[in-house]
Amino acid sequence: MKINKKLIIRSVKDVGINLVAALFIGLAVKNFASANDFPMSGINGIMLLLHHFFGTPIGFGTILLNIPILIICHRFLSKKFVLKSIATMITIALVIDLVCPLFPTFTADKMLAVICAGTLSGIGSAMIFANNSSGGGLDFVTMSIKSRRPYFSVGSISFAVAAVIITISGICYHDFTGIIYGAILQFISAMIMDKILYRMNEGKLMLIISDQTDLIAESINMQEDRSSTLINATGSYTGKESDILLCACSNREMYEIREQINEIDDKAFTIILNSREVVGKGFLKR
Repeated sequence: MKINKKLIIRSVKDVGINLVAALFIGLAVKNFASANDFPMSGINGIMLLLHHFFGTPIGFGTILLNIPILIICHRFLSKKFVLKSIATMITIALVIDLVCPLFPTFTADKMLAVICAGTLSGIGSAMIFANNSSGGGLDFVTMSIKSRRPYFSVGSISFAVAAVIITISGICYHDFTGIIYGAILQFISAMIMDKILYRMNEGKLMLIISDQTDLIAESINMQEDRSSTLINATGSYTGKESDILLCACSNREMYEIREQINEIDDKAFTIILNSREVVGKGFLKR
């Protein structure tokens, strides 16, 4: 029987990402938010309420509450995404109930606890989404909306969905400041989530005007293994025809290409633009 090494490596990678992300989210929920009675969004927020009033296990409860949401949302999501999300959801639940109690809780400073909870939650959620998975619960709702409205960012959808639960939780806690803390927590989480998710796909777009565009293009191809495009243009002032070299590259490659341009033609005119996303070969997959 032939062993599929790529499948094994991918599976180990998925398990590793799930464990690290689950620990971040678990600490945010159990050791910071729950310890300080902060309202949170999603199923975790609902379970924090139940845990606060009835002592219900947070992790185990999230699995039960996820079942009806999974049944409703699975039609909008791919089978692979749903299966990976179930594995991630179970991992998070187990980490919250079994691993996080081994760590100390933090109650010394509420604002610092909010910042830590939001940061850990944002990083963990971004890791999961970047791995084409989710933590279940309202993440299914978020990704279902994202599939229908791809121009919305994950963070903005998550924050909008969270607002109602945070408000209800604050009312149940009889603590208006809790609503403010919960909103700050979710804002930090959503902001970090978007920064990580979209930062991963950012790049640079270089427009290079030079009499040596052929040599520069060859250098970029040889040194960076990065292709570029020659665009024929005409100067509006001189009326002279010349080529503009267009090259999409990573942030690191941009600095190296700039050095190559200076070595070949120190009089070259270079425009460097930020690209929110670069999709295609060598960048983000379609």
